[in-house]
Amino acid sequence: MPDGTFSRGSGGLVTGVLPLAEALGAEWVACARTDAERQFVAEKGSSAIVPLLRSKSTLHYATPSPEQFEMYYGVISNPLLWFIQHYLWDLGNEPVIDAEIHRAWSDGYAEVNRQIANVVIEVAKAAPLRPLVMVHDYHLYLVPRLVRRALNGAVIHHFSHVPWPTPQYWKVLPKEMRDAILYGLLGCDIVGFQSSLDVRNFLLTCEENGGLQVDERQRAVVFEGRVVYARHYPISIEPAATLRMAASRGSRQEERKLEGWRPPKLIVRVDRVDPSKNIVRGFIAYQKLLRSHPELRRQVQFWAFLQPSRQDVPAYTQYLRRIRQTVAAINGEMGDSSWVPIRLDIGESRRKAMAALRNFDVLLVNPVYDGLNLVVKEGALVNATSGVIVLSENAGAHEELHEHVLSINPFDVEATAAAMYAGLTMGAEDRKQRSEAASLVVRTNDIARWISRQVQDLRELVLDPQTVITGR
Repeated sequence: MPDGTFSRGSGGLVTGVLPLAEALGAEWVACARTDAERQFVAEKGSSAIVPLLRSKSTLHYATPSPEQFEMYYGVISNPLLWFIQHYLWDLGNEPVIDAEIHRAWSDGYAEVNRQIANVVIEVAKAAPLRPLVMVHDYHLYLVPRLVRRALNGAVIHHFSHVPWPTPQYWKVLPKEMRDAILYGLLGCDIVGFQSSLDVRNFLLTCEENGGLQVDERQRAVVFEGRVVYARHYPISIEPAATLRMAASRGSRQEERKLEGWRPPKLIVRVDRVDPSKNIVRGFIAYQKLLRSHPELRRQVQFWAFLQPSRQDVPAYTQYLRRIRQTVAAINGEMGDSSWVPIRLDIGESRRKAMAALRNFDVLLVNPVYDGLNLVVKEGALVNATSGVIVLSENAGAHEELHEHVLSINPFDVEATAAAMYAGLTMGAEDRKQRSEAASLVVRTNDIARWISRQVQDLRELVLDPQTVITGR
C-alpha cells in the first residue's frame, strides 16, 4: 500500500499460497511492481516483515525498473504466456513474434527472473539448513534452473497454477524461449500441477520438445543427471476461513440486499474479466435458454459479478467491452421495464461474492481452460440453497468434482443452455445430494491437504529418495 502497509491480494494464487507460507514459516521473495513499492524499498531496504502472516515472515524484494517490469509482465507473462497456457491465441493471426517480443523476453522476462533468482540465492545462502525453495506460477519459469546452478544442494519445487498445454501448442513460442521455460522448470526436484492431465502434457513436452528420457510410470524425467518428478496437487481453499467470511456481518448485509431484488430463480457467476473465463459464451447460452423456455422470463435472472483484471492489457479491455455489449444486447432484446435478464456488476467485494455463492440456484463456471478454479470450490462449500453447479470439463476442478456437477463442453452453448435448464428444474432431493457431495469433496481435499501432499512428496522423493511415491 502507499503508506507502507500490506493488504491481501484477491487471486486464487494468493488464496493458496498464504496458508502454505504460514505453515512453513517461509521467507518471501517478490517483485516490486509499483512506484509505491519501489519507494518503500528505497526508504526501508529490500526486506520487510509481512504482517499478513501469522509466522511473521520476511518479504524480500527484487526491484526491476518500470520498463523491465512492463516487458516482463505486460508483454511476456500477460498476455503471451497466459494466452498460450489457456489456448487463447487465434493462431491464424496471432501472436506475431517480432523484435519487440524478442526484446521483451531477453530484457524483461529473462532479466526479471534473473533478478528474482539472485535475491532467492542470497536469502537461501543465509539459511542454517538445506534450503527449500518453492517457486510459483508462469511468471517465474526460469528461476529454478538459475537457483540450481548457484545452489546445487537446494531442494527446489515449482507449482504451476495454470494449465500446461500440449507440446504442439508450446511451439507457438520460438525454440529458444520454450526451451528456456522447459529447462528452467527442470532445475526443480518436483514440478507440481493442478491436474493429472497437466502432468501428462508436461511429460509429453519433455519427451517431444526436449528429447528427454521420460518414465511415465514414475512420472519422472531425467535431466542433467538428475531425476525430476512431476506430480499433481489440486489447490483448494481453507474451509473454516471461507465459511467465516460467508457468515460474516458484511456478507449477510449483502445477502439482505440480494433478497430485495432476486427473482424466484438465480443463476450466478463470479469471475475475473478474463478471456479464459468464457463469460460471453455463458451469456449467449443464457439467451438461448430464455428463447427455448419463455416460461422462465421474469422467473430467473443471471447475476454476473465480475472483477476487473489486467485492464492495462488491450485484450482484456476489449473483452470487457464485448461483455458489456453482449449484456446490453440481450437485455435490450429480452428484457422490459419490470425485468432485466442479466444483472451485471463490475467490482471487487469478497462479501458480495460470498452472498452470490451462498444463494445461487445454478452456478455457471464455464472457462475455456482453467488451471483449477477456486470459485467453484467456494460455491460448493458455502452455498445454502442446494444449488447446482454447471462446470466446464476443461476446468482443473472438474477432475475432483465431475460426479457432483453438470459437466459441459465450454464451447457448446446449446449444451450449456440445456445444463442450466436442468439445474433450474432439478428435483429437490437430487439437488441436495449433489450439493452435499460436492461440499464434502471440498472439505476433505482442503488447503491443508494440498500443502501436506507437497511436503510429503518432497520428503519421500527428494530428502528420502529410497522411497518412491506412485499411484497419485
